[in-house]
Amino acid sequence: MPVTFKHDDPDEAKAQIVGITENWQPGSLDLHCHTRHQLMYSIKGVMNVVTPSGRWVLPPSRAIWISGGVQHAFIAKRPVDLHALYIDPVMADLPKWEDCVVVNVTPLVRELVASTVALPWDYPANSPAGRLTRVLLEQLVDLPQAPVNLPEPEDPRAKRAVAMLRADPTTRYSLQELASASAASARTLERIFHADTGMSFSEWRHRLRLLMALELLADDVSVNSVASAVGYSNPSSFIAAFRSLFGMTPGNYFRHNGR
Repeated sequence: MPVTFKHDDPDEAKAQIVGITENWQPGSLDLHCHTRHQLMYSIKGVMNVVTPSGRWVLPPSRAIWISGGVQHAFIAKRPVDLHALYIDPVMADLPKWEDCVVVNVTPLVRELVASTVALPWDYPANSPAGRLTRVLLEQLVDLPQAPVNLPEPEDPRAKRAVAMLRADPTTRYSLQELASASAASARTLERIFHADTGMSFSEWRHRLRLLMALELLADDVSVNSVASAVGYSNPSSFIAAFRSLFGMTPGNYFRHNGR
């Protein structure tokens, strides 16, 4: 079921930063782009953002910056409530971010985003509303980035291996087995992953499993069940892997930053 917007084109708004609140049912929005930068914040649920170069997982308490002109698509596997801001690229003091960047949202930024989406789309720059949005920009610059991106390989052989891993993250296929099924040698497939994603094959599969785990954890699936669902032999090894990437345990991840 495709996702549809219920609002006028934010690229045509008079105000420099405008916002909307959306409730998405499971579905997708095909590749498209905006002239303005976007900042999207998931209030509830998990959204996948896909570009030609990678995939980002957006869980609650995290926001994604999508630079103006970047082609992107959205996938929501379960219902999602979100805020979306559209930011004029000619504004001063914008974050120096390119492509897509996911950041950890502080309680202050969360409230600033919520206030901004409630503003009319024609407020003057020199007004209380305009000053509020400039405070938001100042806060964005210092937000820490979150490691929830997954670069996508471009080579068709690697894409076949990726499809197999996404279809069943619990699979124990070795690199050699995946390479044979993808019409490549293990050495060639490893080289492709390094060249296309900047990661080894094992690093890429490790991150894929943990990002898939984020989606399940956001729906309050137990840690034990999540560990099994994404291919870990026991909860302890899953928790250790999760901590190594995100810097905290699964139990603390969604409580962080005020959730």
